Amino acid sequence: MRTHPGGRTPDSSPRRSLPTAADLDVLTGSRDRVVDVLRLASLVVVVAGHSLMLTVSADDDGLHLGNLLADVPIMQGATWLLQILPLFFFAGAAAATHGLRSRPSTSTGHWLLARAQRLLRPVFWYLLAVVAALLVTGAMGWSTAADVIAHLGVQLLWFLGAYLLVLAVVPLLHHISTPRQLAVAIGVAWGTTAVIDVLRLAAGITSVGILSFLTVWTLPAILGVGYAKRLVTSAQAVCGALVFLAVDLLLVQVGPYEVSLVTVPGQQLSNMNPPSLLLAGHTIVLCAAAIALRGPLSAVANRPRIWWWVVVGNRGAMTLYLWHLPVLALVIGAGELVGLTRDQTNPAAFVAVVGTQTVLVLALMVPVVALLSGRENDPLPWWDAPLRRDAGPIRDRAVLLGLIGVGIATLMMARTGLADEGLVWAALAVGGAIVARAIALPRRA
Repeated sequence: MRTHPGGRTPDSSPRRSLPTAADLDVLTGSRDRVVDVLRLASLVVVVAGHSLMLTVSADDDGLHLGNLLADVPIMQGATWLLQILPLFFFAGAAAATHGLRSRPSTSTGHWLLARAQRLLRPVFWYLLAVVAALLVTGAMGWSTAADVIAHLGVQLLWFLGAYLLVLAVVPLLHHISTPRQLAVAIGVAWGTTAVIDVLRLAAGITSVGILSFLTVWTLPAILGVGYAKRLVTSAQAVCGALVFLAVDLLLVQVGPYEVSLVTVPGQQLSNMNPPSLLLAGHTIVLCAAAIALRGPLSAVANRPRIWWWVVVGNRGAMTLYLWHLPVLALVIGAGELVGLTRDQTNPAAFVAVVGTQTVLVLALMVPVVALLSGRENDPLPWWDAPLRRDAGPIRDRAVLLGLIGVGIATLMMARTGLADEGLVWAALAVGGAIVARAIALPRRA
């Protein structure tokens, strides 16, 4: 990273105020800006997509949440444009690859813990807020609200579990050094997903579906490594995107796969939970398109004002992801109180209400991220203490296994919610993080 003309870096500046667009352009001149653009854009589209899809109806029994894609099935094809979360995995792996190049001797477990320190820091605060909300609604006897919070409050954490598992294999993927090795890695991940789908859909062995969380979400990571190492040309990326787009269309036509790339109520087969072969192909199409558009994306990111928003947004990326559903709930609730309901029989009125609320949610997330992103960036006293520099292979593997356990437990907690066995998974996730952190504590002088 370049330094300021006066010799200061962003971290060493005594000022707490944000730098100007011109200053930030100089301070971050050496970063791969496309990676940061893709990371933030993927989360912004997720926020907008959740708002656009959510429907709400009310009767004497209370509020009922629905999904526009279930009510208007013809719109399910739009998820092929809106489901761009794989780009976050792509960008994360690319950034990690750049980091590993600068620190090639870093041990895997402690490298992963250093990444998890930043990744999980805002999650601890968010879980405290969810638990507090559960306690309040339970004490007030609001069982319906408590049930919604217990499930929807942690549902989106599946992404963090899957992301942690993918980061665990990035040091292994870092050994990919040729286009041929990259192609083999893509083929193995996609082919393994195909075998998993055959086993769970044709043979009825549904339990193997959990493995596809790793195989499918590793695909964008593989391509992220290939992007960072310049192993794919733009022409190759375009060809790959077209080939897998054709395969995906064929799978929808002749296979058992639903059109929607997000889970829709009433589906016979979800492409998201567990991730399907169709979603695997979609991740390849998206990431190949990102590689092909590297030049135009870089030109956009090099504009100082745009880059300012990208940098500031990335400082609160996890805050944006974690807190957008509570903000969306507040916006919809406020709309219900003033008569701007999503329970509309008039299509034009529905579009106007949903469109306005989506814009409002995106606008409100700016001050929310500004207010809460400190929880994401300010170190926690024990969690962010220095890591051991003398860790041996046994200790390092123990840290790695502990964090893999955190990823798996987080996935299971997100699927079950904070109730019954979900509480056990939550305890295992938090406990695994504490154990991994304790193992990596430096020796006392």
